Amino acid sequence: MSNAIIVRAGNVTKNYVDTNLDIKVDKVSGKGLSTNDYDNAAKAAVDALGTASTCNTGTSQGNVPVLNSSGKLDTTILPSLAITDTFTASSQAAMLALSADKGDVCVRTDESKTYILQSEPASTLANWIELATPTDLVQSVNGKTGTVILNYEDVGAVQANSAITGATKCKITYDSKGLVTAGADLSASDIPDISATYETKSNKSDSYSASSSTTYASTKALVDGLTTKAEVSNYSATITTTWTEGSNSVYSQTISVQGVLSTDIPIIDVVLDSDPVAAQSQLDAWSYISRISTSNNAITVYAVGVAPSTAIPIQILCVR
Repeated sequence: MSNAIIVRAGNVTKNYVDTNLDIKVDKVSGKGLSTNDYDNAAKAAVDALGTASTCNTGTSQGNVPVLNSSGKLDTTILPSLAITDTFTASSQAAMLALSADKGDVCVRTDESKTYILQSEPASTLANWIELATPTDLVQSVNGKTGTVILNYEDVGAVQANSAITGATKCKITYDSKGLVTAGADLSASDIPDISATYETKSNKSDSYSASSSTTYASTKALVDGLTTKAEVSNYSATITTTWTEGSNSVYSQTISVQGVLSTDIPIIDVVLDSDPVAAQSQLDAWSYISRISTSNNAITVYAVGVAPSTAIPIQILCVR
């Protein structure tokens, strides 16, 4: 209920009117009395809040939840979370007896496999799914799994330090790449009879019978040759600075060396002076020597391009 304004003749003055006008709301152009007594933008903002604008904050049903002082929702309004547990079991029966929830993992120690529970209950084998394992790892070796130790029998090999007999697999077959493809036992026909080829006596004695000398002439000749010692002859000479020029700038000189034979293939080297300067000069001159040939009691020395101007002492070693 509101109080009415009573107007009586004689008590309406200008001051009275001004005072009462000050308590009235100014008329807004285009506005009239309604439930929307403020501007449309403000009302639209409030309406956009939906039911949240009419709900209380808190953790009860119908409340709008707010963040706590840590900037997080209160734990009382969050559902419980399922944490994956990992179990071990030594058998299928032990796995099915686990108190496991969906998402839990079981490691089977009896078969080195891992399973995950895709749905409950855990007592149903079909609910356990085996986790995939890499296929690029070695699963077995020669049919063996686990800690593998191979011996010679596992790969068809011969035992170390064993005697080779007709029963030993020594006949090997190779492919074009040299890899062994097969092995077979030796037979008697695969082992040659050396008595038909070599005489036992000739391998143990320096003496030969008449028959062995005839039958094994090449072997006897080889042994007889071992009784003659090699003859080593050493000669010395000097390559002079006197050269004869031939065609294509090839220079030559023949030096007398008594005892050298035309059949010799000697080893020839320079004999250097003890003075370093002279030795270097001899080495430089020796570098121009291209070939040395032998004849009876002489050698012929050849130089190409340049005729050395330094005398070169040499030593000649002949093995006959």
